[in-house]
Amino acid sequence: MRLLKVLPCVAALFLGGCETLFPPAPGQNPDYAPTYPTTPDPKELRKVSGSIYSNETALPLFETPRARHPGDILTIFLVERTNAQKGATTTQTKEDQEKVINTAFLGRPIRLGAGYTADFDLSNKRKFTGDGQSKQNNKLDGSISVTVSKVLANGNMMVQGEKWIRINQGNEFVQLSGIVRPQDIRADNTLNSDRVANARISYGGTGQVNNANAQGWLARILWGPIFPT
Repeated sequence: MRLLKVLPCVAALFLGGCETLFPPAPGQNPDYAPTYPTTPDPKELRKVSGSIYSNETALPLFETPRARHPGDILTIFLVERTNAQKGATTTQTKEDQEKVINTAFLGRPIRLGAGYTADFDLSNKRKFTGDGQSKQNNKLDGSISVTVSKVLANGNMMVQGEKWIRINQGNEFVQLSGIVRPQDIRADNTLNSDRVANARISYGGTGQVNNANAQGWLARILWGPIFPT
C-alpha cells in the first residue's frame, strides 16, 4: 500500500522532464487544432439554389462579414502586459523576566544546603526580523489568427489556434484559446487579447537554442517541488 502511494510521486518527477525529450509539434494538441466549416450536402444545395443565388456563399443584406460560424477566422492582437510587485516587512520583539525570592514550601523556606536556596531569576529575550520582496514583469506583443470552434447559446464564440514560425534551427510558437463576444470583434475581424475570456495563451520554442536555455530532465527532477531537499 505504501508503494502505491510513492509511485505517482516518482512518475510525476520523471514526467516533468518529458517536455525536453518530446517537445511539442504543430498539430499535436487538439486544444489548438483548426476548425473547418461544415460543408452542406451538394444535393440539398441544388434544391434551393438558383442560377445566381447560392446558400453556400450567400451573405445576408443586413449582416457584416464578421466571424459568426464555426470555421470562421479571427485575428487576435496580443497585448498582454503584467506588472506585479509585492513587499513585506515583519519585526517581532518579546522580552520576559521572572524573579522568585524567598521560596517556601508549607510555610517554611526551602534550603538546599551549603548556603544555596531555591531563589532564582529567569529572563528571556527574543527578536525576529523578516523582509521579503517580489517583482515580476511580463510583456507579449504580436498577433495570431484563430478559428471559431463553437458558437455558444448566447452568441459568444469559442476560438482556438496556433502559429508556428521556423527561425534558423528552431521553431517559435504561439497558442491561444478562449471565448470572445461578437460585440468586441471589429469590422475587419480583429480584436485584442484582453477581450478574450478564459484565455489560454502559450508562447515557447523548440530547437537547439531553446534546449540550451532549459534544464535537463535530471536537473528538473532534482529541482522539482516533491524532491525532499
